[in-house]
Amino acid sequence: MKLTSLAILAALIMCPFLFIMSQQTRLVREDLKLRDYYDTVVDNAIMDAAQTMTQYSQGLSYSASTDLELSRTMAVQTFFDSLYVAFNAQSDVQKARVEACVPVLLFLQHDGYTLYALHAFKNADGQTQISHGWFPQAHYVGETLLDRYVMRYTLGDTVYAYDRIDQKLYEGTYQELASFIPFFNDARMFENLRLAAVRSSIENSMENYMAQYDQWAFQRSLSISFHFPAIDEADWRRALTDEGMLAFAQGFPVLMGRRYEHYALGGARIIRKEPLMGYSYQSRLWYCRTDCEYFDSVISTDPTFLSDTLIYFTDAYEAAQNGYYPCTHCRP
Repeated sequence: MKLTSLAILAALIMCPFLFIMSQQTRLVREDLKLRDYYDTVVDNAIMDAAQTMTQYSQGLSYSASTDLELSRTMAVQTFFDSLYVAFNAQSDVQKARVEACVPVLLFLQHDGYTLYALHAFKNADGQTQISHGWFPQAHYVGETLLDRYVMRYTLGDTVYAYDRIDQKLYEGTYQELASFIPFFNDARMFENLRLAAVRSSIENSMENYMAQYDQWAFQRSLSISFHFPAIDEADWRRALTDEGMLAFAQGFPVLMGRRYEHYALGGARIIRKEPLMGYSYQSRLWYCRTDCEYFDSVISTDPTFLSDTLIYFTDAYEAAQNGYYPCTHCRP
């Protein structure tokens, strides 16, 4: 009887703890499901927006700035419309709450990048208002080379080098500037410099923007703060290959734990590039455009050329990373 009483007492003591643990486990599961739902919603929205950009940008060249501006505007509208539907946001107040959780959309263009981000401004009544707006386009500025050349890169092979000594601006492909910038004699070295410049430019702009907004919110005792999320290296490589967009979401309500933060990459490229073709010829690895006339007329007709060495790459970085050198004729 005594053992039975002790067993009952132990059960009574343990039941509340077991109940609390089961509730916490359920809460953790629900929190994970909620975060996964947010991720899916934001990912779907960025894919919808990227598809809209692609549709509005068919046949565009890099000089079609007006059309690209229209495609970006339509992409923004598509992105937020997708979020409104997912969260059943119908009133202006509900939509504003959704918009506040996506502080920044970043558009990567050939010559630079543009932020569509929350910012504070004075309205017609002189009151401070917060809403999304376009920021001026910024450039991909890299480190100064040889203590002389101030570098500006693009999402392609074109570069701009300002000579601080002779005060001259040079523009051309990296191969054309390799005669006085030896770093550009190696395709992999150039690609690493270019990617580093694009990435650091974006990170610096984002961090500066976040710091300014956080300062503004702190001065007004607002419990709002933005953070630049850590982006996976592989995602950086994908994002910086060609024109596209990035979305940064944070602040959606969660059930427990750390606050919600997520980034999403555009699922389609705006101006699509033809794939590159790699091959082995005379004991060296090369890559060229698929319409390279030199390859068609010389390489492919050479009896010593082995067609089974053909391989395809999505971009110059991938080709260079695998040890292939750019064709000196078509300059891919």
